[in-house]
Amino acid sequence: MMTPLFFAALTLSSAGLQRTDALVITESARAQTARSRLAEALKSPSKKLTIHPELVLPEPSDPTALLLRASEVTKMSEMIRTRAKANAVFVEGTVDALIPMAKEQEGARGNFPGPLPIIYSSTDDDSLTTNLEQLQDVEGVEGVLIKCFSGKVIGSADDFLAEAKTDSSLTERCSAIWEAGLQPIPEIVLAAGSEWTEDDVEKLVDGVKESCGGLDPVSIVFATGETGEEVEGGEEEEENEEPSTPNIEIPSSVSKRLSFLGSVRTSAGEGRMNAAASTLSSCKFNGAFLRADCVPGYRMNPDLDVVGGFWSAAISDLKSLKSKNFSFRSKVKLSKDVPMEWYNYQKDVMDSGALGMPSSGGGDGLNPEAG
Repeated sequence: MMTPLFFAALTLSSAGLQRTDALVITESARAQTARSRLAEALKSPSKKLTIHPELVLPEPSDPTALLLRASEVTKMSEMIRTRAKANAVFVEGTVDALIPMAKEQEGARGNFPGPLPIIYSSTDDDSLTTNLEQLQDVEGVEGVLIKCFSGKVIGSADDFLAEAKTDSSLTERCSAIWEAGLQPIPEIVLAAGSEWTEDDVEKLVDGVKESCGGLDPVSIVFATGETGEEVEGGEEEEENEEPSTPNIEIPSSVSKRLSFLGSVRTSAGEGRMNAAASTLSSCKFNGAFLRADCVPGYRMNPDLDVVGGFWSAAISDLKSLKSKNFSFRSKVKLSKDVPMEWYNYQKDVMDSGALGMPSSGGGDGLNPEAG
């Protein structure tokens, strides 16, 4: 069984090169280093669940906020590395916004905790070439997440192979990413409620390899498509209603070749993130890919200090459950939801005006209405 709004990610642990005659030029020395770093970060030798948050970096319109962004990104980067102790991080935003994070991570090389591999989320295929020209000069970025077939829902391995025959964009993008010295990470959207046998999964993974040009990508992200169902009255399905997620069977032959990451989009609260991580652990996945949707109100309040603090609390809470009592503790509704409690506390402090109002401009701070 998979959790609500659950995503699975397959990560290749082998660094062997298949069909080197076709893509030996694109697998540069830097690309091989990136493959090694990602494989190490996405799979734990002790078989513990690795944790990888997704960060969305805002693009401020205010000139002052734009100047302050670099320091805010640097502070959040250090928080994710030292306090949250994540294993890798997925980042969405402009390359300029990402650069301060990459510098902070690379500056920690040789220290403990060391740098986290950064995976850039490419949301616009048209700007991929321009982004790669910038990313290839940014130390610390190891991979690029790309959607297969513009996010079209795939219901079977045959569906994927049929799309691949008419759409060669995946091959072209993967080749360009390898040439830039990075690792492509394809994301495939699976149909909700679809059934995947062991043979289906193996056939799909082989199909992805061929579609990428005959070379295994370091990771394959499986995403569950939205059902889009509505209930009576035209309202959307209740948040706690479980969508029909794909049922995937992983063959032992693929397990030896791949490691698995489970990605979660469920919002924090009522033990939902813990339950999702528990399912990943019980299904023998190697890690959890926590999407930005887990952060309450992350699009309305992109305060990087709040986001960094939330992930520190959330990831620490999740990692504290990686014991023999993991399943039991995550299935029981805890008296306090640590990430949610922390978020609500921070929000109350900011809403109260105790830290000053953003538009006060350094005024006297008097509040006539409150006396």
